Parts: sequence; structure tokens; C-alpha cells
Amino acid sequence: MNEYTLSQQYALVGLDGQDSIHTTTAKSAVCRGIAAAKLLERLILSDHLDLEAVKEELEAEFKEIRGIGRKEAHGLETEMAEVLKARGVLDEIPDILACDINYSSMNMDLRTYRSDGTEYQRIVEGVRAEILEDGAVTLECACLVWLFRESGCIHDIFSVQEQERLSARMIELAAQDPVVRVVWNSDIYRWTEKLSQQLLGAKKNFFKNPYMEGVNLLFPFLDRRQAVFIDFVVLGTNVAGRRLAMMTYLSEKGHYVEEAKNGSETLLKVDNYYYRVFPMTRVYYKIPVQGANLVPVYR
Repeated sequence: MNEYTLSQQYALVGLDGQDSIHTTTAKSAVCRGIAAAKLLERLILSDHLDLEAVKEELEAEFKEIRGIGRKEAHGLETEMAEVLKARGVLDEIPDILACDINYSSMNMDLRTYRSDGTEYQRIVEGVRAEILEDGAVTLECACLVWLFRESGCIHDIFSVQEQERLSARMIELAAQDPVVRVVWNSDIYRWTEKLSQQLLGAKKNFFKNPYMEGVNLLFPFLDRRQAVFIDFVVLGTNVAGRRLAMMTYLSEKGHYVEEAKNGSETLLKVDNYYYRVFPMTRVYYKIPVQGANLVPVYR
């Protein structure tokens, strides 16, 4: 992954699936992450590092990053998106949310970023391997994990069980490396944003993921994806047939879609994210509408 800077690696994961036109809470968090990644590149991924000076500057700069306004955030997003597009690893596609029954008839321009699948997986799997397996962890990897934590990407990358291992691993690294400790004990997220997302309960800094009922997570959860209800009629078919119809529909809308086995169940991988498909009927204006619910699946 040496051909990408820290901020570019982070942005390939953080921007993927984010609204490319409108300002959202999740994308604002990613933009702050881009600013923080650029700062880390300059301060701690260099050959000459004065820990005390770095600690003071990080604390001051992180405070500034938490207060980044919409205009500055948009500038960071545009700059990074243009660099990644020029390298052919980021494009814009119709947002899957535009397929939802509540949006499909409104003629709204909904678009989202999509990172190159190969590069996305290479970055994610590289971080997973380095953190979850025994052995040395580079400072760059530790920084990426922190950036993912601060912008709500952790839940897309690590399962609940893996998050426990991740937390223990990072605490161990922080105890051994003062640079990692400075970064890991810092934050750039805003509590007001977490509250605005209506998170389920906070107790001793443990949060509940609304898609994993009853499971306490080790990291703040930021909703980066939404369930989508798509209306279509597929009569006389089994579950596999309806899933195939959904794949065809999404492909026609410009998405990369494939089936993905997950134990005994079959998920849909849409672009770089996984979804469960639930055929169902909803009532709109007292009229029953047949279709299917696409529900995000986290690791």
C-alpha cells in the first residue's frame, strides 16, 4: 500500500458509499478524518519526531479539526476526491438510496462515491491482517485504525468479536509505544453528532449497534448506511428467484452486485457493502406494495 499516502488510504475506505453531493453527518466525520490523516502524515509519519512537541501540536490541531466548518470540509472532500478519481480508484454512481420507494419517484439527484473494489479490499484486509494477527503493527496501520474509529468505519471492517481483539491489541500497543498512545487517546468526533444519530444508549462509553441488537460495542457507532425498500413484483418465485430479480434491478441501476455466502445464508454484496434481502409487503396510502427490504450487514 506504499503507493497511497495515509490520507488516500483512509479516504478510499471512508468516502466509499458516502453521498457525493449533499452534506451528511457521516461524510462530515470522514472529512475531519481526512484533515486528521494529513496532519498525521506531516507530524508522526516522518523521520524526525519530537514526541513532546508532536503531542502539543496534535492536541491543538485536533481541537481545530473538531471545529471544521462545512466550507472547509467540502474543500477537503473535493481535493481528495479529485486526486483519487485521477488515479482511477474512485467514481460516482447513483446512490442505492435512490432505489428506495420514498425517493425513486421524487426525481432527486442522489449520487454516492464508490471506491475501486480491489483497492478497497486490499487496504481493509491489510489492516485486518496486521491488527488481528500476532506480530508487529506499523504506525501507519495504527493511525488507520484510529481514523476508522473516529469516523464510524470500524463496524464495516471488524466483527463484534474482532472488535474485542482490536481493542485489546490497541491498548497493548499504546502501552508500548508513546506515539500510538498519544493518537489512540485523542478524538476528533463530535458528541452532538452522535446524539443526532439517535444512538441506542450510552453506558460507560459502550454503545449499542442498532443492527446487532443486544450487543455492546467498543467504539462509538455512526450510521453510515440505511435500509432500503424497493418495490417490485416477483410472483411465483422462491427466495433465490427474488434475490436474482433484486440483483438484476440493482445492476441496471449501475451497481456492482454479486451473491456472497455467509455461513448458511446468502447475502448480496452491492458495490463494497453487504446486505440481507427480506421480501415483504408494505402499505403506502392504504395500498399494499410488494417488494423487498435491503438491510445493511456489518461484519
